[in-house]
Amino acid sequence: EISVIGKDSLEGLQSLVDLDLSRNLLSHIPDSISSNTIKYLNLNYNRITFINNFTFFMLPRLTGLAVIGNRFTTIWNKSYFASNRYLDRLDLSDNMWRCDCTDNNMFDFYEFVTLEPNKKEESFNLICNSPMSVIGQSWLEACYFVWNPTEKAPNNDTLIWFIIIMIVGLCLCFILVNAIRRSMKRRLNGIQEERERQVEEARDRLRQLRIRAEQEALVSTPDSRDLIAPPSYDE
Repeated sequence: EISVIGKDSLEGLQSLVDLDLSRNLLSHIPDSISSNTIKYLNLNYNRITFINNFTFFMLPRLTGLAVIGNRFTTIWNKSYFASNRYLDRLDLSDNMWRCDCTDNNMFDFYEFVTLEPNKKEESFNLICNSPMSVIGQSWLEACYFVWNPTEKAPNNDTLIWFIIIMIVGLCLCFILVNAIRRSMKRRLNGIQEERERQVEEARDRLRQLRIRAEQEALVSTPDSRDLIAPPSYDE
């Protein structure tokens, strides 16, 4: 594992284009490390804490730089890359960035790396590690209302009133739903009662018709004595 590199370590390596120094023990990159050919430098997962205007000054063809998983806390300055005119990719995630939203440099560097058409990093990869109030938030989430002062941040009173209105609204909805359910239940009960009444009336009519038919049958039945003929002269 590499823990130290010298600023002249890359000189004379004319065919070196991609240099992968990831997963080592580097804590420092020397100023003015020099190469006219390197395009991509991978420093992921080391222990680097600091760079300045001279760190990559002598890497004129640098197009991509990866420093994922290091120990940077101070937000960089875009002037660090003034000599790297071909730079189009910066991988900066998983560092220990301290977010001071009132620092103009933070806003300038954020725009430098995230704005089109020269975008170099995704904004969601830039995460605050301090102060405590913004841990885990993206730079934009943490600083949005500082960087956009015309936008009004929600305060506690607004939140409380919003919660109260939501609770009242839910209660009204609950009452309305219950009222509708009771109304529907009453209507269904009324329909059921009417149906039972109609069925009972139909039964009564059938019963009356049956009784009437029986009575008429009794009236129309001849007397058995009328069916016996009178005696003849011979008898």
